[in-house]
Amino acid sequence: MGNARLHIKVLVAFLFLALLPLSLLSLFSYSSLNSAGKSARESATLALDKQATRALTLRVENVASQISSFLMTIEADLRDLALLPVDGGLYRRFALQHRRPLWGSEQRVPLYKEISFIDVLGRERLRLSADGTTLPHRDLSEPRNSSYGAEDYFLQAQRLKSEEIYISHLTGWYLPRGSQKKDYEGVIRFATSRVSLSGEILGYVVLTLDHRHLENFTQHLTSTPENFLAQPSYDDGNYAFMFDDEGWMIAHPKSWDIRGVDASGVQVPAYRVDTPADVFARGEIPFNLFEAGFVHENYPVVAREVLAGRSGVVDVTNVGGAQKIMAYAPIMIDSPTARPGSIFGGVTLGAEVKRFHQPALSIAAQIDAEIQIFTWRTVTLITLTLLLVIVAAYRLSRSITEPLLQLIRGTKEMATGNLETRVSVSGHDEVADLSTAFNAMAVELSDRSQKLVHSLSALKQSRQEILRERDLKETIFEHVEIGIMALDCSWRVTSLNRPLRQLLDLPEVFKSKVLPIEIVLASWPLFLEVLDAPRKSGLKGGWSHYVPINGTPSRVFRLALLPLASGEESGLLLTVEDLTERVAMRKHLARMDRLASLGRLSAGLAHEVRNPLTGISLLLDELHDRLLGQQADQELIRRALSEIERLEALVNELLSFSAQSARPRSWGDLGNVIHDTLFFVRKESEKYGVELDVRIDDDLPSLLLDSDRLKQALINLLSNALDAMPTGGKLELVASRVGTEIHLVVRDSGAGIAAEQVALIFEPFYTSKGEGTGLGLSITHNIVTDHGGRIEVESTPGQGTTFTLIFPLEADADALSQEIDYETNSDCR
Repeated sequence: MGNARLHIKVLVAFLFLALLPLSLLSLFSYSSLNSAGKSARESATLALDKQATRALTLRVENVASQISSFLMTIEADLRDLALLPVDGGLYRRFALQHRRPLWGSEQRVPLYKEISFIDVLGRERLRLSADGTTLPHRDLSEPRNSSYGAEDYFLQAQRLKSEEIYISHLTGWYLPRGSQKKDYEGVIRFATSRVSLSGEILGYVVLTLDHRHLENFTQHLTSTPENFLAQPSYDDGNYAFMFDDEGWMIAHPKSWDIRGVDASGVQVPAYRVDTPADVFARGEIPFNLFEAGFVHENYPVVAREVLAGRSGVVDVTNVGGAQKIMAYAPIMIDSPTARPGSIFGGVTLGAEVKRFHQPALSIAAQIDAEIQIFTWRTVTLITLTLLLVIVAAYRLSRSITEPLLQLIRGTKEMATGNLETRVSVSGHDEVADLSTAFNAMAVELSDRSQKLVHSLSALKQSRQEILRERDLKETIFEHVEIGIMALDCSWRVTSLNRPLRQLLDLPEVFKSKVLPIEIVLASWPLFLEVLDAPRKSGLKGGWSHYVPINGTPSRVFRLALLPLASGEESGLLLTVEDLTERVAMRKHLARMDRLASLGRLSAGLAHEVRNPLTGISLLLDELHDRLLGQQADQELIRRALSEIERLEALVNELLSFSAQSARPRSWGDLGNVIHDTLFFVRKESEKYGVELDVRIDDDLPSLLLDSDRLKQALINLLSNALDAMPTGGKLELVASRVGTEIHLVVRDSGAGIAAEQVALIFEPFYTSKGEGTGLGLSITHNIVTDHGGRIEVESTPGQGTTFTLIFPLEADADALSQEIDYETNSDCR
C-alpha cells in the first residue's frame, strides 16, 4: 500500500502541473460552443415536436373514425337482419355472405361467430355458427346458460326502447400471462328487437361479432415509418391499443391485458396497486385505465378525456418501463344504443420518446457532431500530454519502490510455504536494514517449521490408528441386522444403531444424544413395562423376553439384555428383534397342516355320503310319483327331498373345500374382477335395500391372480355382508394402492361380530348365523393366502364389519415367498 501511495503522489503532481492550464482552456471553448448549439437545438426541437404531435393525433383520429364506421356497418347489418323473416336458410346465407379478411391474410374470415333469434321469453329459436351450422338452443332468461356463464344480453335487450341497439362489452375467457393458448378469443353482442307491423315485439335478433375483426384495426398499427408491422414491439412503446367506455383493454399486443371472465363467468379483477403477489405471479392482470394510475398518472386522464369526447396527446410510461408519447381519440357511436352517451371507447397510438423526437434529434446531432470534433481534438492533446507525464513519473518512482517490491515478493513466497526465501541487501539506508531483519526472521521460521513437522507426523500416525479402531466398531454396530441399544449403569441410552432406529421408527436426533431410556422408548410403553423387572431386580447375567404388541397389524418382538462387563459400574447392551414374520409363518404352517388334514377327512366323508344320498334321492322321486293320489304323503316326500338336496349342497361344499389347490395365475386387473363380481350381487343388494358404494382407483397396477377364485372369495364376503343387513344399509367396496400393496376393503353397516368371535371366523365349519356350512370365510382365507396376501378384520357390534384383503405387488410377493422358504428350511434343520 505504501508503494501504491508513493506512485499516486508523483503521478498526481505531474498531471496537475501539466493538465490544469490546458483543461481550463478546453472547458471555456467547449462551454461557449455548447451554449450556441443548445439554443439552436431547442428552437428546432420545439417546431418539429409540434408537427409530429399533430401528425400522430390525426392518425389516431383517422383510426377511431374507421372503427366508428365499422360499428355503423354492423348496426346496419343488424337492422337488415331484423327485417328478414326468421328463416334458417336466409340467416345461413346472411352468415356466409358477411366475411372480411384479417390483416396479413388473403382468406376472408366470417364477421360473426354466431347469428341467433331469441323469443320474448328468452328461448333461442334459431342459432347458427359462423359457417352456418345449427347450434343447440338455450334458455337465455338465465344468464348461466350463456356461452360465458353470466352474459345478460337478453335481459338487456328486453329493456331496449324503439329503434335502440344493445352493444355489449367484450366478453371472452381470460388468458393469463404464460397461458399456452396465445390468441384471445372474445365476442361483442349486438342485439335489437324484431317488431311486427302492429308494433308488437316478436323477439330479438343477435349478431355476435368476432373480436378479431375489431382487433384488426390496432393489432398491427405502429407509429414507426413502416405504419404497419406483423407484430409491433411492446418493449419500445410503438404500438396501439383500444379500450372500452369502462376503461378496460379490448385490443392490445399483450393478450393478458385484455378483459375477460373466469371459468364461472365472473369478471377477472383489474391489475391494481394492491393486487396480491400470488395473483400477479399467476399472470391474472387485465388492464383498466381507471385503475392504472399507479403505473402512470396519465392513464386515468386519457380514459376521462375519451369519455368526454376529446382527443389529445400525453406522456406515459407503460408497465414494461418504456417511456412514450401517446395520442388518443374517442370512438363515437352515432345511432341510438342502450349505452349511456355516444362513446364506444377509445383508441391510442404510442410512439417511443426517442423515436418521436427523431427529427429534432437529427438536427441536434449535426450540431453535436461539430462540438464532438472539437472535443476529440482536445482529448487527443490532453491524452498525449498525459502519456508523457506518466512515463516520466514511472521512471522516477521505480528507483524508489524497487527495494520495497522485493520485500513484498519475499513475504508472499514465505506465505506459500517457501521458508528458504531470502532478499538481496544493497545500500546502507533504512530499506537495507529492513531487508536484513527480514532474512533473520526467515531463518528462525524455517527452524521452527521443521520441529512442527516432526510433531505433526507423530500425531497423524496416532490419529489414523484411533480412526481405524473407531471405524471397525461403527461398521459392526451399524450394519448388524439386530437392533442394538447401549445403556450406561443409570439406564441412559448412550448409543443406538441404524437397524434399531428403523425398526422402532425413532428420530435421528436420538443417535447423537445421551437420554434416559424412558424418553427414547416413550412411544413403546410395553417395552418399558417389560424392562422394568430386570431393572429393579438387577441383572446378573443374560435376560430375554418375548413381547407381543396388539394392533393392526400385530407384531412380536424379542428383547434381550447383556451386561457389557462385570462390576456395578458396567453398562448393558439391549437387543431388539422383530419376530413378527417368523411367528406368523409358524402359525400359517400350523393352520395349513390343520386345513390339509381337515380337507382329507372332508373329502373322504363327502365321497362316502354322496353315493348313498344319490340313491335315496332317486328312490324318493320314484315313491313320490307312485303316490299321486296321496297329497299328505307326497308333501312328506318333498320335504325329505329338500333336506337331501341341502345335504348334497353341504357335500358339494365339503368337496370344494377339500379340493382347494394352487392353480395357474396370470396377470390381470383386480378392478375387472370386482366389476364382474358385482354383477352377481347387485340385484340381491337392491332386494335387501342395501346401498352399494364402489370406489376403485384408476391407476391400480396389474396383479398375478386367479380371477375365478378371487370372484369366489369376493362373493363369499359380499353375501355375508348382505346377510348382515336384512333391513338395508350401506356396503362399501374400495380398492386402492397403499405403498407396495393393493388394499381391497369390504365394509358393511350390519350387526357386526363380537370380539370373542373374530378370532374364530376363519376356522372351518364355524358359523354365527345358525345356517350354512361355515366354510365360506375359511375358503376365502385360503384363496387370499394362495395369492400371497392376508386378510384383516375389524368389527364393532351394532356398527358393522370391515374386511381388508391385502395383496402385495409381485416384487414384494416374491420377497415374502423367499422369506417363507428360508424360515421353513431353517425350522426343518
